[in-house]
Amino acid sequence: MRINSICVLGGGTAGFSISSLLSRYKELSGLDFDIKLVYSEKIKTIGVGESSILNINDLFNYLGIDEKQWMRKCDATYKVSLKFTDFNEGSHFYYPLGKNSFDKRDNALRINDWFIAKEFNPDLYIPENVATYISSHNILAQKNKLIDRCRFNSYIYKETGEYEVLQQYNLKNSTAYHFDSSKLGDVLKEYSIERGVEIINDKFIDAKMNDDGSIKELVCEGGNYDADLFVDCSGFESLLLGKIMKEDFISYSDTLINDKALVAKVPYTDKDKQLKNYTDSIALKNGWCWEIPLWNHMSVGYVHTNKFASEKEIEKEFFDRYGDVEYKTVHYKTGRYKRGWVKNVVGIGLAYGFIEPLESTGLATTFVNCFKLLEIISKRDLNYTQIDRDIFSYSVGNNGIDYWRSVVMMHYFLSIRNDSNYWKYVTEDANYDKDINSEFSYKSFIHKCSVTRDLSNESGPIYIITGMGYSPFSRAHLLSDASKIPIQLKDGKGFEEFLVSLGKFVDKLPSTFEFLRNNIYD
Repeated sequence: MRINSICVLGGGTAGFSISSLLSRYKELSGLDFDIKLVYSEKIKTIGVGESSILNINDLFNYLGIDEKQWMRKCDATYKVSLKFTDFNEGSHFYYPLGKNSFDKRDNALRINDWFIAKEFNPDLYIPENVATYISSHNILAQKNKLIDRCRFNSYIYKETGEYEVLQQYNLKNSTAYHFDSSKLGDVLKEYSIERGVEIINDKFIDAKMNDDGSIKELVCEGGNYDADLFVDCSGFESLLLGKIMKEDFISYSDTLINDKALVAKVPYTDKDKQLKNYTDSIALKNGWCWEIPLWNHMSVGYVHTNKFASEKEIEKEFFDRYGDVEYKTVHYKTGRYKRGWVKNVVGIGLAYGFIEPLESTGLATTFVNCFKLLEIISKRDLNYTQIDRDIFSYSVGNNGIDYWRSVVMMHYFLSIRNDSNYWKYVTEDANYDKDINSEFSYKSFIHKCSVTRDLSNESGPIYIITGMGYSPFSRAHLLSDASKIPIQLKDGKGFEEFLVSLGKFVDKLPSTFEFLRNNIYD
């Protein structure tokens, strides 16, 4: 199939991301193909404060957009880490962005040392410190400070003794962003228009089909729009992939039970302290709240279900935390379509699938789908066959969103909270064994962590494992073998001195608010 024209249905971050990427590819390649985007200004996007992870930089790097060009327009701030509070009640842990401080060859030994040391020095080797143990630059999140670039000394113990590794830290390579998603959509819309994308304000009604079951043209209130390839960015309605192509939907709701959020804007009362460089996720009795610090206000949302509590009870929890704020309710469904590319329809963003807001996976999977589509259509200069459809569907599904689903579920099945019916369900009753992707299944993860103790290839999940206190080692055997444990691991003096010296250095740096004011919002 040769693509001479592409039509994107839907605006928002997903629609304007793919239109801007396609327009940039057209500019770079010199290929002649038409790009149009159809969306209705009457249909409002969800438009909450968004939190991203590192792959948002792939978008800006490909488009050639400098952060100062867009951050000020989008109320944006830097994000160096994720914080999870009370998922194991009474503690918190971090999940820093960017590379960790050490070479891959040392990972297994270093992580194993942590699990051993915490049994003998539990007041020092606590969940709050584990991310800084693994990645020293997480001290920036702990202290809420920012720096453009520097070297961090990193602590590690090996049997031969203690030594330091220099970590080259670069903010640009180790940060994501918080931003107003509606405003970012406007930036990408403008970028698309400047590069020749036809933007059409019209409301979708139906589609006319070809004899082979592919879409011939979109039928809208103001006219019909034909194309060779249609990209569905119509949100949860999935107007093309779901409703027209009738692709099967695979629900995640049996284990990821949250399906709505109360969303509000909260003004700062002490901006220098409240404007953080991380997204905080705080577990409550019937779900969890996000706190996303934008430049002018904080975006908050209570992600929950009504399976175990009424909306009045949810509202009370929300008001108890944030005051009597004005809010809106956002409904969503968890899951994905069986295939992401059917005939001449490709699903991107919510139109393809969604896990839940935890771990900022919504935008992450959107950008994965965008770049996988760009990769496939550029392999053979806008020609594709069934093998390309199959590769796309596998890459964004089994090897994409399903993996992120398993990461998100870890925050629930590794918790030991039991203070409400909600937490009793997600820790005791949810059937995680029904995970659709056996490669990243619940049982294979437990086997890998607890039986083989193979943590050498883990990256993000290791922060969750350690932060939730789930050790691959038997505490009973560690204590019985105490005489064999090196004293350096048991007394923790080296690690304690490292934290103190690291803290003294970072204390001299500007706060996140000061850094943004001086470098972006001056």
